[in-house]
Amino acid sequence: MPQFPRSAIGNLAELEEGQIALSGFVVQHDKGLYVRLSRLESATAFADFVNRVIATGLYFRGLDYPQFLALLFDNPIGSRDDAGKEVFLAADITSFRPERQALYKACRITPGEAAYLFEPLYCEAQSDPELLDQGDHPARSAKGQQRFETRIFLDIDEFIAAAWAKGVRFGIDVAAVREGIELEKPELRVVARDRPYVPGKDAEIVELAPGLHRNNAPRRLLGDRVDLCQFETRYPQVAAGLRLIKKIPRQAGVDGRDISGIALPASQPKDFDLQKLAGPGTHVSREKDGEFLLASVCGFLNIDLRSNQFSVTDKIVSHEGVSVRTTGDLLLTGEEYEQYGEIQEKRIVRCRSITAYADVFGNILSSGGLVCLKHNLVGGSASNDQGDIFVEGRASGSTLIAQHGCINVQRADNCLILGRKVVVGQATNCDIVAEELTVEVAEACALAGRSMHLGVARSRRELENVLLVLLPDLSSYEARIAALQLQRALLEKVITESRTRIDALRGEKDVARYLLVGGKLRRHELTLNAEQQLSWRRLSELVAPALRTLSQLSDLVKEKDAEWHALEAQINEVVAARDQSCNGLACTVERIEGETRIRAMLVRLADPPLTDLPHKDLKARLRKTDAATKRLFSGSTGRFSWVYS
Repeated sequence: MPQFPRSAIGNLAELEEGQIALSGFVVQHDKGLYVRLSRLESATAFADFVNRVIATGLYFRGLDYPQFLALLFDNPIGSRDDAGKEVFLAADITSFRPERQALYKACRITPGEAAYLFEPLYCEAQSDPELLDQGDHPARSAKGQQRFETRIFLDIDEFIAAAWAKGVRFGIDVAAVREGIELEKPELRVVARDRPYVPGKDAEIVELAPGLHRNNAPRRLLGDRVDLCQFETRYPQVAAGLRLIKKIPRQAGVDGRDISGIALPASQPKDFDLQKLAGPGTHVSREKDGEFLLASVCGFLNIDLRSNQFSVTDKIVSHEGVSVRTTGDLLLTGEEYEQYGEIQEKRIVRCRSITAYADVFGNILSSGGLVCLKHNLVGGSASNDQGDIFVEGRASGSTLIAQHGCINVQRADNCLILGRKVVVGQATNCDIVAEELTVEVAEACALAGRSMHLGVARSRRELENVLLVLLPDLSSYEARIAALQLQRALLEKVITESRTRIDALRGEKDVARYLLVGGKLRRHELTLNAEQQLSWRRLSELVAPALRTLSQLSDLVKEKDAEWHALEAQINEVVAARDQSCNGLACTVERIEGETRIRAMLVRLADPPLTDLPHKDLKARLRKTDAATKRLFSGSTGRFSWVYS
């Protein structure tokens, strides 16, 4: 018996029955059959060749199964750098005899795998000897059987060919088949499995800049302390040119195959357009190391949770409100802040300019921008160090302070209002102090100011209106003017005495003659001869002491005269300042419809300003009548107008 079956490869010109001619891409060498990749013309050429081999009743002996699968399914045609290379396929192609084919049963195919029932096979010793030709398997008698029965072994190469013919064309576990062939008792074993596809990886973003997200941890203070009323980072701020995020491109998956050789395509990974995430203030930059989203301007970063769009603006826009749960107390460094949610009671917002579109129950502290409340201020406060406050809705039980700005309120109830200029539509039971005050309707209010104009003054529940005109303390101006006038009088005396002495010196005979002749000489009206020049020199020596005294007195008069003019300018400035402090002192009430008291009060410099008093003390002071106040009007009807003179 030959060690190996006879080759079934024939010459195309002398091809015999049961032989096959090799395709052009298969070459035969001493060591076996090789596939020349450069000659593969299509992706199905090798599969067609295999089908032709199996259909002819042949099989590949000594098959390199991994390389066999690679040639069938993995190698792209005409795209390999080593396309001219020859790869080993099998030792030979031999005949798969019908009596051997009958030994192989069909596989039991279930979803994802194929199983084969391995069992020992025997034949009589006198039967066809070619049934026993199993290559490396020596024939031996069956254990426990008579000597005339001999074990028949399957062959791995024949198994692959038989499985191919029965539809199992991928994923055969060669090791499992070899073990199954050697089994001494029947056993069902899985011999082939699908290769599942490897899913791809969706495109994703990687955050590059630190602090892109809000940090709701309590704010850390010095000394390892924390402020439970504030969050660590609420509104992230970025600089122009900062890389915000990087796009990681999607990665394609790897297709799988089922045992029949049909591809199991991997699902397409998801992708996104980074440009759609670029909102105002950002732009996309495609660079060598990737695709990035950059900030175009300096400002505050906002990430829209609905569209995932990044935007950088010079103002902070919030829709979530200010509360213990959402933001805590806020300390904002931006120029503008827009809040569309409510500001909760006792919450503090420190900012520059703020526009609140919902009710405010907390406290707003502005450093000099504009405080604009589109709705109501209830039980809270709003203060602005250097700017204005506008309340388009109603202020109730609140405090409004703008010592250097304007406060404009549509309606105020039970409020304390302190400002340089205050304009109120309707005020009820309010305490207001302002330099310039305008109220359309005042009910039971205590008002104080330098200039006040009321449209209607009404009492409410037997509580009267009290108006207090604040008169400036002019004592400091008068004292300053008096001191300057005294200095001016002393200067006038010194100047008068000096001019009297100058006139006396000019009246002396020799001095007068010297001054007369000297004047003519300077004007070239007179020419002296030699004798006259000698007399002129003698006269000059005689009046020299008097001339020196005259020069000193003239310089003194000029100096004192300059001081006098400076004092005169200072006096005029102080007088103008005094007059300016009295300008605009007036009070007008167009219509009085309830008990109203109007008084004037001198605000002394030694007294604390009314705006520095606690609210309780201020309320009492505004309604107090004492020697420091002067009654201007008291009544319940009529009209009142008064101007300070």
